[in-house]
Amino acid sequence: MHATEPTVFVDDDFDDIDLGDGVTVASTSDENDPSDAACAVVTDPDASVPDDVPTILYTDVPPATVERPERFDAYVSRGDRSGLESQVRWVLASTADRDAEEVALARNDAEWDRLKRLYEGTTDLITAGTVEELYERAIGLTEHILEFDNTSFFVHDGDSFYVAANNDDMAGTGPIPSDTGLLGETHRTKRSFLVDDVRDHPVADPDDPAYRSAVSVPLGDDGVFQAISNEVGAYDETDLTLAELLVSYVSETRSRIESEAALRQSREQIERLHRGATELAAATSLDELFERTVEITDDILEFDISYVGLVEGDYIVPAAISSDAPADGAERVPLDDGGIAAEVYLSGETDITDDVRDHPEARPVKRMYRAVLSVPIGDLGVFQATTFTPGAFDERDAELTELLMAHVAVTAERIRAESRLREERDRSTALFEHVSDAAVAYDVEAGAVTVRDVNRAFQSIFGYDADDVVGSDLLGRIVPPEPDPDPVPEPRADETIPELLVAAGESYRGEVRRRTEGGVREFILNVVPLSPGEERGSGYAIYTDITERKTRESELERQNERLEEFANIVSHDLRNPLSVARGNLDLARETGAESRFDTAKRALEQMEELIDDLLSLARRGQLVDETERVDLGAVARQAWATTETEDAELLTCQSVVVDADEDRLAELLANLFRNAVEHAGSDVRVEVGGVDGGFYVEDDGPGIDPERRDEVFEPGETTGDDGIGYGLAIVESIAEAHGWSAIVTSGTAGGARFEFRA
Repeated sequence: MHATEPTVFVDDDFDDIDLGDGVTVASTSDENDPSDAACAVVTDPDASVPDDVPTILYTDVPPATVERPERFDAYVSRGDRSGLESQVRWVLASTADRDAEEVALARNDAEWDRLKRLYEGTTDLITAGTVEELYERAIGLTEHILEFDNTSFFVHDGDSFYVAANNDDMAGTGPIPSDTGLLGETHRTKRSFLVDDVRDHPVADPDDPAYRSAVSVPLGDDGVFQAISNEVGAYDETDLTLAELLVSYVSETRSRIESEAALRQSREQIERLHRGATELAAATSLDELFERTVEITDDILEFDISYVGLVEGDYIVPAAISSDAPADGAERVPLDDGGIAAEVYLSGETDITDDVRDHPEARPVKRMYRAVLSVPIGDLGVFQATTFTPGAFDERDAELTELLMAHVAVTAERIRAESRLREERDRSTALFEHVSDAAVAYDVEAGAVTVRDVNRAFQSIFGYDADDVVGSDLLGRIVPPEPDPDPVPEPRADETIPELLVAAGESYRGEVRRRTEGGVREFILNVVPLSPGEERGSGYAIYTDITERKTRESELERQNERLEEFANIVSHDLRNPLSVARGNLDLARETGAESRFDTAKRALEQMEELIDDLLSLARRGQLVDETERVDLGAVARQAWATTETEDAELLTCQSVVVDADEDRLAELLANLFRNAVEHAGSDVRVEVGGVDGGFYVEDDGPGIDPERRDEVFEPGETTGDDGIGYGLAIVESIAEAHGWSAIVTSGTAGGARFEFRA
């Protein structure tokens, strides 16, 4: 017998395998003696192998091309790791205690022949695909090689045995109680028995009085093998040893088959679960989703009862339950006292309860419920699987259920989002029919926006009849062809046309400018898609005209600015001359000097001039209500006559006509004339004439420094010694009221030139 751990010798080109505890793997290159090995694995078909060491050929060379294949005990294709590991374990099991057994068995040629044929015959067991097929093949070996008359494999299941295979067509017989005679004793003690006469054995209790001798060998925890004869002393130690050797082969092969079957079953189950999750993704309603969920868990995960509860307010409400569940198998439970389901939902953690009767928080609806698996479904609710036997669920059940519930949560969120979009679409459809704003229904395909329908407001605002616009490109009709000089920022920088967003299933709300029958106007645009995520999107666009509102907002902003300017003037510019007048009057009272009255008078005159300018500024920014065609030269001469120009000279061009309010145009020119005299001297020459789209006023004075030209229109800005700095501000305000732009440049003689254009 092997006194130490069995050793498997491998060559240098060998792939590592795990043979488990109790097995030593050694390399032939480590100067070890291969004859000491329990098994050898070689990858070279031409390798030299000891005759007395079982050898496995592990190669990708076809078996038909291997010379002297009888040198090898087994052949495994290179890369078949599980096949190699099974063959090695098989050889190790078959050679356990082989040395001692061979000494005992080889007493005569017949016994040696049976042993040899058993070794050869057991190779047939390796190819068995199922446990049932394995038992049937093993029964054949007991009949044809071991020459046993009546043999059976008994499988233990729960508290009884049943016959898995028998050479007398007794397969399926049972149940047989676990404590029955020699069968039960063998399984309980895990010992082999050789019984010469069952009538003399203390526990043997044959079910047929004709049975006399028996061999009984335990099959691990799985069952028992028995050979029975009607003759006394029909079996000897050799028979028992051969039976034990066969059973060891069967046990090893059964473990491999069950392991491979469990792996296949697991893979198949995961594949089916994946297909089921794919089917869930096609659900169009929450009811359909949850009903399909319990069908999948019952069918694929093989749960007794499956249940989905949704959180509604402060309660968990049944949404779906297995068709086989009791009619009253689920009920609404409060979140604050809903047992395991509420606890799992609130914590977001999966729970496995082996027996609800032992769980302090459990509130089972039915007393028959025992084991419970509870898994949260995102923020929707909780899934529970229930069985009628304790301890039915394990971690693998929890992992697979968690995987499925993750798909359920994602699909539910998609369904809810689509439902919200449908509701929004339905509201938009109703709004389209009755809204007073311009509305258009359209399709987007390949970047083109094709009109399907428009309402009456659209026809009125944009100036298109429905018959003319339906079927045409919307953007080409209403999007301004050139960038607006003062565009309204739109939230998505990567989408220049918000109407196109429906192609991606997106909504939009923001300010845009669109071309109408009356010109470019400003709108609040609401874009609503009819269906999400389609290559061809459909939607509604609703245009709320805010042009007047924006105009009022701009006017209010200008008025607020004027108020702030007035406050600054009153608080600063009027206070200074007022302080001068008050101070000089006090000094005149004290000293009697009349010169103080003259200074006070000049201060009061400056205040009067400032007040006149304030009256002009009060109209700053107000739009001119009515204009008329006026002769620019005539208005200029009139304004010149009412302005203190001393020795200055006015030149005007003939036949220049402008659209203006005559009085305010005269005020604009008078301020420019006064500014020229103040800054260029009493002998300045001023010229008024026409330019393309407007007119100009220029003088031959020193001009305005280019660095200050942007500042001259600011209220209070002056370079003169006696000016108050509001004349040019008034000029700009009158120009704005007419819709004119005002710019400062250099005149032909180097003086200041003011140009006004519509």
